[in-house]
Amino acid sequence: MTVCKVALANLAMWVRDHYFPASYAHATWQRLLPFFRLTGRVMREADIVRVELRPFNDRQLNRDLVEVCTRVNQLQPALPDGRRLVLSVGGATLLGPEAHRQQACDPQR
Repeated sequence: MTVCKVALANLAMWVRDHYFPASYAHATWQRLLPFFRLTGRVMREADIVRVELRPFNDRQLNRDLVEVCTRVNQLQPALPDGRRLVLSVGGATLLGPEAHRQQACDPQR
């Protein structure tokens, strides 16, 4: 069990280092945990897997979540079956800096 815990912690730190904003560079597992506990919806398509995450009730966490989604979408990670992973918050697909600004300024989100 300890090996699994270490592997999971290493995976979380790798995700933090590759996809989270610079302000999370030294974030602990406890600070990242709310992001990993988010609920959402997974939609599978022929060449894409879309994950729509429910937003937080906190504006700063939502800004950070938008940035995480934007970074993931810009880096276009591929799943083991070759399909591309695309993340969105509350239905708005985030593909670039313009989408980031729109999402952050949208009062309905």
